[in-house]
Amino acid sequence: MKRKFFLCASGLLLAIAAAFSWPTYHYPAPAELRRKANYLERIIRVPEGQNPELNGLGNEEWSLFTMSYAAYAFTNLACLDSSFRPEAAHYVGLAIRHLLAGPVAQAFRNPAAAVPADSVTSVLYLGHLNLMLGCHRLLAPDSPYARLHDSLSASLHRRLTAAPNHCLESYPGGTWVPDNTVALASLYLHSELTGSPYRRFCTKWVAFARQHLTDPQTGLLLSKPANRYQQAEEPRGSHLGWSIFFLYRFDPAFAAEQYRRYQQHFSTNFGVIRLYHERAGSLETSEGDVDSGPLILGYSIPANAFAFGNAVALRDWRNAQRLRRVISFGSREIASPEEVHYEVRFVDLSVSPLAEALLLHAETMTPWRHTDATSLAAPTARQSPFSRPARVQRARRPK
Repeated sequence: MKRKFFLCASGLLLAIAAAFSWPTYHYPAPAELRRKANYLERIIRVPEGQNPELNGLGNEEWSLFTMSYAAYAFTNLACLDSSFRPEAAHYVGLAIRHLLAGPVAQAFRNPAAAVPADSVTSVLYLGHLNLMLGCHRLLAPDSPYARLHDSLSASLHRRLTAAPNHCLESYPGGTWVPDNTVALASLYLHSELTGSPYRRFCTKWVAFARQHLTDPQTGLLLSKPANRYQQAEEPRGSHLGWSIFFLYRFDPAFAAEQYRRYQQHFSTNFGVIRLYHERAGSLETSEGDVDSGPLILGYSIPANAFAFGNAVALRDWRNAQRLRRVISFGSREIASPEEVHYEVRFVDLSVSPLAEALLLHAETMTPWRHTDATSLAAPTARQSPFSRPARVQRARRPK
């Protein structure tokens, strides 16, 4: 009798685990996507100095990421549903204005520059700006930013070609590989839109990175390359997930390879969920740093959130669902009839609206096509991400 009970209980547990592990990820429901888009659109519409939520982030780097990832999320949505394209183009254009004329631009400007062209050199700022310009051109072929997109792409290509390790600085004396993958993705998108030759440099960069910018033990991209200002830094979960987002835009095969290695060396599979470490094998519990956030037994929030987006992009639906459960457990929904955003459970961490932009981008990852596309890239029974017509109305990273 006891043996029969044990077998039945074991079978039930296995069935439950199998059910939870089944590849069931779907894009969010149309009404949920609509409310998430509404929230980010409101953030973009309000002038930056008058926006308490954006000001509450506390530094201009996070404001930059809020605008850029909102733009990437809206581009995803427009590629999933072409009827959203005019709305997406409108708000991506407004986000670009924030970066060109607001406090973000001032934060990355060098007032001591001898000539205006040298007043902003940060690849962190310029890479995201250029990718946003490309998104706008993708969404609106008559984009007024076309000439700026051409000139900035040429400048980034020239500087990356000549730079040590083919990586540019984000801040004076500080160079990060993931920030440079954004610039590379922007060059590849420019080639897709205009036929420019920059995609060839992206291919060469990947070949160089395999030889010189990866950890010899794991084959994973370093966080920082070695140069005269800094030592090389080991691969980190938050940085790897970030890099894979943008590798996917210019070399999906390399992105998939990095994703597999990231999963192999950094993650623990618990069946119904999978958790990713900030550093391979680390069990540290601490406040972490500005990139990782709080660490619990070595696991970090960004490492898992970015891995979720990586899984969606690379169509690893089972792992995407496991990671979506982790995010759902660790977040608390703040909803109104028109908007929805989230707060972090268990720890006091003010990350809205950055978190909403990152998450909407992650959960809607899809190829960017400059021709109209209406088919969804993830399994879903829904016809459109939206259920109603579109409405158009400083703590820096440690060196």
